[in-house]
Parts: sequence; structure tokens; C-alpha cells
Amino acid sequence: MLKLDKKKLDLAMAKKCYNITDLVKKSNVCYSSIVKISNGNMSLTTRTLGKIAKALDVEPKDLIQE
Repeated sequence: MLKLDKKKLDLAMAKKCYNITDLVKKSNVCYSSIVKISNGNMSLTTRTLGKIAKALDVEPKDLIQE
């Protein structure tokens, strides 16, 4: 199961100067899903991971927990 690394997500967002609203707009993933995924309360699908990574211009592997 894929798990989003919140620290890596925060760093990638900081690099792009994005807040959560910017990420929602760019990734087309709803706000509640991003919050739930980053808190570990919702499963991360490969599709959602891809959308978030694409919005942040990073590789998907750069956002998941090792």
C-alpha cells in the first residue's frame, strides 16, 4: 500500500510556493482527499499520487514513504 510522506509533500509544496488550495486546483484532487491522504486516513491510489506529483513537478517516488 502506498503512503504519502507528509514531510516530503510539504517540502514539494514549499518549493513551488503552493498552499493546499493551489495544490487542489493544480492536481484536480479534492481538498478533503488531500488532507485525509496526508494524514494517513485514506488510501493513496496510484492515480491520485500521479496527479499530485504532476501538479508539483516531482516524481511520484519523491512523495511516498520509504
